[in-house]
Amino acid sequence: MIKEERLDYIMDQLKDQKFVKVSEITDQLNVTDMTVRRDLQELERQKLIIRVHGGAKLASNRSTPELSHLDKVEINIEDKREIAKKIAKEINDNETVFLGAGTTIELVHDYLTASNVKIITNSYHLFNRFKHDDQIELILIGGRYRDITGCFVGTIANDFIDRIFVQKSFIGINGITPEGIYTFSESEGLTQQLMLNNSEVKYIVGDKSKFNRKDFYRFYNLDQADYFISNDDLDEDVKSDYTDFIEII
Repeated sequence: MIKEERLDYIMDQLKDQKFVKVSEITDQLNVTDMTVRRDLQELERQKLIIRVHGGAKLASNRSTPELSHLDKVEINIEDKREIAKKIAKEINDNETVFLGAGTTIELVHDYLTASNVKIITNSYHLFNRFKHDDQIELILIGGRYRDITGCFVGTIANDFIDRIFVQKSFIGINGITPEGIYTFSESEGLTQQLMLNNSEVKYIVGDKSKFNRKDFYRFYNLDQADYFISNDDLDEDVKSDYTDFIEII
């Protein structure tokens, strides 16, 4: 297991248990005591945890915990539907596209009218929505499954992505600032970064609540992407702050 996957695992355990022991993590991940302690040092440097004798606990001032897929489904649902319609309009007949994980992008299924589209995804939930659509050639990327968001990440997923090229990628996010684009999980962020790099046209997706908000892992710069798809009623002042970096749809 690479470092990013270990850090992600430790944070998942802390979210559920509030405290982890070094000895338990070494047994669960089959790594050395020193490796776990270095990982905890890194998370402490990021101000996500507080190291204590024999283990670590969540920092009291850390960012909002990662929400599960079920938690996110009904949040800002009308904003998400508006964005999903915009995404669908960007997809043309006979294109090959990547649709990333997220409750907004999943809704594209309800609005997509293009035919003979090849869709590649690492989202189990999106795969389930499209799997019976005979107008779609569907590829689900495997790898390590993150149950909380319903997507596949890690070395297997990244090896596959490194070997493909798509015309368009649509990537959901947890936050965006002028400094960059953020998500909660390092593992998910790395997979998203690789897919964007292997795309002809790069779309970032997020409703208006994502602006001026950071999360744990910054995985991309604004000026590296082509478009940001958001809501029509996005505040004009916010919009003007970002148009120097990226075109907003």
